Amino acid sequence: MEDNINESHPPSGENKPEGTTPDAAPQKKSAVGMKVVGINILILAIYTVLCSLDTSGGGFIFDALLILIHVVVCIIMALAKRSWLWLLSAALVLAIGFSTCVSFGSLGSMH
Repeated sequence: MEDNINESHPPSGENKPEGTTPDAAPQKKSAVGMKVVGINILILAIYTVLCSLDTSGGGFIFDALLILIHVVVCIIMALAKRSWLWLLSAALVLAIGFSTCVSFGSLGSMH
């Protein structure tokens, strides 16, 4: 009988560890990465909503400052961890944050 090294079943007597499949590592890494992006978007949403509750009209300026700080922190984390997902987070926070900040600024002048 010929041995097949690409066989998915281990030889008899050897147990394969639970939860290990050939694609498990990339899926887990992707899930953790998307969790980082999701948490950053959630943080953006929380402080944007809090800044929009400011009735004095300066909330969007404070929101812009927080967005700038958030983007800089994401870029620093991308460089420190050498992870593209932090850079993706920075880009999304900048794009979404800029658009909401502009919309809050333009709506503020209508009141």
